Amino acid sequence: MSIVIERISAKEIFKNLEKKIMITTITNISIGYDVISANSDVISEIENIVSPEVIGYSPLDIEFIDSVVSSLNLSPSVCMGVSISIGRAAANALDIPFYKFLGGAITIDLPTVASAILKDKNNIEIFPIINAESVEEIIEFYQKIINKLKDYGDLCLDGAYRCNDVFEELPKIREYIDELKEDEDLDVLLGISGKKDILKDKDLSLVDYLEVDETLDFDGFICTNEVYEDVDFVKVNPYDIGSLTDLCYYSNYISDKGLSPIFEGNNSTIAHLAISCNSPFIRCNLSSNVLNEIWNIERNLINPNIRRF
Repeated sequence: MSIVIERISAKEIFKNLEKKIMITTITNISIGYDVISANSDVISEIENIVSPEVIGYSPLDIEFIDSVVSSLNLSPSVCMGVSISIGRAAANALDIPFYKFLGGAITIDLPTVASAILKDKNNIEIFPIINAESVEEIIEFYQKIINKLKDYGDLCLDGAYRCNDVFEELPKIREYIDELKEDEDLDVLLGISGKKDILKDKDLSLVDYLEVDETLDFDGFICTNEVYEDVDFVKVNPYDIGSLTDLCYYSNYISDKGLSPIFEGNNSTIAHLAISCNSPFIRCNLSSNVLNEIWNIERNLINPNIRRF
């Protein structure tokens, strides 16, 4: 039986304490959806402009569909949301996980998750990057480190504790992480993220991984928002890119430069995108569903590995 798109619709929903837009693709045998952050104005755009352009086409031909959608002058987030909803409808029609439809059919390597555990008034964040043998070990590490930080008291909705100045707390956090990784026999890096103009004059000797908007001198791993020759990773928010096809091309471009894409986002779909694009880890909130989605994927794989670097 051939698979064709019959309709694409959109509606407002309330999720994670804010209004968002759910985009739904309906085919003759399946449904796919995605949720994006956008205002209600895009509903008419999706239903009256996008939907008529793709009705009757097969969702399996995602590259062609993406070219059609990309020609409609949509915002990157709407374009990606439509592309993902169509891709999910295609995956559901084939009865396969989304990451397999995206090209990860033989994937056994999963990304780890790097979530902020402490942040300050300047939005400087501290986070562990855990190289473990299983997702369950990653979850147990987060449970233990969060329990050690409970004296801070001010737990944010994103799952991180808040303090006045991250750099005042950095030695203590370094000590906590070193103790836990020795007890659990894990390889754990300590990461910090923030603006270059704030971090450039700070003592970063206790940090293994630096996430910053522009490159600066640092002895460990560096991740920036754009491609620089002297960095190791490039942070990628898929909803800033455009479509699934655009994301694939951009991830390949990063890899061709000898770098690795680090995916960022709190939508569970991020887990599937990161797997298909060989991202070593995902930057997301600890309170998001991303880590749980990776755990679910791990349960459905034979001999999975957590990707290491």
